Amino acid sequence: AGNFRVALAAAGAKSIEPASQQVQLANASESTVYFAVDTGGKDGEVRFVATATGNGETSRSTANVPVRADLFPITTEKAGMVDKDEIKLPLDDDGLRADTVRRKLRISPLPLVQFSGKLGELLRYPYGCAEQTVSTAFPLLYLGDLAKELEPELFDAKSERGDPAAMVQAGIRRLASMQIWSGGFSLWPGGQELSPWASVYVAHFLVEARRAGHPVEDFLYDHAVEWVRGDAKAKPNYGHDEIQRTAYELYVLARAGKADLGTMDFLRDKHAKSLRPESKAMLAAAYASVGNRDALGFLLSALGDVETVDRQSGGNFNSTIRNRAIVLLALLEAQPQSPKITTLVDRLARDAREVNVWNTQESGFAFVALGQFFQRQKSAPPYSGTVWLGNKRLGAFDNRTTAFIDIQGDEPLRIQMADGYKAGAAFYSVSTRAIPTDKGFRPAAEGLEIERTALDRDGKTLDLSHVKQGDLIVFKTRVRSVSGPIQNVALVSLLPSGLEIENPRLETTEQLPWATDANFRAASQDLRDDRVLFFTDLPANTWQTIYTLVRAVAPGKFRLPPPQAEAMYNPAIRAVGGRGEIVVEPRK
Repeated sequence: AGNFRVALAAAGAKSIEPASQQVQLANASESTVYFAVDTGGKDGEVRFVATATGNGETSRSTANVPVRADLFPITTEKAGMVDKDEIKLPLDDDGLRADTVRRKLRISPLPLVQFSGKLGELLRYPYGCAEQTVSTAFPLLYLGDLAKELEPELFDAKSERGDPAAMVQAGIRRLASMQIWSGGFSLWPGGQELSPWASVYVAHFLVEARRAGHPVEDFLYDHAVEWVRGDAKAKPNYGHDEIQRTAYELYVLARAGKADLGTMDFLRDKHAKSLRPESKAMLAAAYASVGNRDALGFLLSALGDVETVDRQSGGNFNSTIRNRAIVLLALLEAQPQSPKITTLVDRLARDAREVNVWNTQESGFAFVALGQFFQRQKSAPPYSGTVWLGNKRLGAFDNRTTAFIDIQGDEPLRIQMADGYKAGAAFYSVSTRAIPTDKGFRPAAEGLEIERTALDRDGKTLDLSHVKQGDLIVFKTRVRSVSGPIQNVALVSLLPSGLEIENPRLETTEQLPWATDANFRAASQDLRDDRVLFFTDLPANTWQTIYTLVRAVAPGKFRLPPPQAEAMYNPAIRAVGGRGEIVVEPRK
């Protein structure tokens, strides 16, 4: 019993009110003390230090609490060749919260550095279906050391992301959880529905991982390759997706040392006119693996440009960029001296500048191909220089890949080359990451539409400005496609820190007998501390409704982030809902 002084300090918070409070406690009693903490506009981490003093004793406790903005960050990238002695890179900060701006500058003799922003996005990709797992791990077979130089903060020596080889093994282990009885693969762990293209893609990765010396269990490997062998058998008629997949399967089998010569000849002799450039190139690479130069020459003699196609949200995940990368990969195997190779690399570099967001299939194939291409390149002339932020010197570099990370400040960046620099010897990439301003935020409905309402446990509209601590909140979210059927849609709902998700898998979670319109069927779901993720396919022009239960656990005033939906393989098809605020009041 006694009178106690409780103080709270925080590093990283904007303000705390009051700084301390007096608390009177009776014997064998306790009391909860509330402090109003304003986190400000930055994301990051706040370190709290609580101190209680009384009766001649002092107790101290610390805690680190992550702080996340209510909007997703925006990342932009500029890249190119250092073609003169000085390159100026001003910050385009229109619509961005100034104190959240972080830049990263990379300089390298390798042209691949122009793609480094895309590589970082791929390695940080937040979801993990079979295709995405392969796309993240596959490039590391060829770009492991360079990835560590370009993205050093991604590789934690104390975790399974400690080095690229560990990330490859983690990917292989995850893929084992998606293999089904036939030897093929579902898109999600525990799923039973076969994804044909993803199954070939996984098998391709496993074949190349084993060839590169990574351990792959025989059961996983053998059943994956056997499924490919069975699916690749000749058929009298093919649709476009099927013949494209078959050509890919024949290429994978040849890389595995199990070439199906009969089906290869059948496809070449009977269906050559139906093969698009990426399929011709893959079949030619399969023939190159078995040394048939005549068949290879026949297929490549009339190899045209990749056709311009719309991004495919499912099926074979077709896109112009992905198919261009496939042609590059196949030509590196089939005809490594082809003049088309340099042209394709230059075209992919232009794609990286012109198309801000690539999907994982595009990035995965592009970096597998580019990794093999740049391994064969000759070293550039030596160079050195200095990087400046306004008038502040950030550091020096030479002709090794160098990354300047976490650059803060809005002054222009400047690359100053030393005397004697030969134009074209170095390449650069600068990526900018920041949170949009409130004024810059806009809801979006670009092929998808999304709505969210807050209800109480009885299904009545809930006033979010007066929520009591401990209350149950039901979020009703509706989403629909106005672009026809769309596969592989991610529905993302960020949660403010005052709310906690109710796990629907637990028997203690409340049921909603009145929610009779719930028709959303998730292929997979991921419940995290700060967000809820659902993955599904959407039919055309039909609202899909899902209910999410959360509990108000911490008093305070919080921003409610907007719900978002996106076609993972066509990011241009998306929807962003409205924002809001929620006030959680202490329960007396």
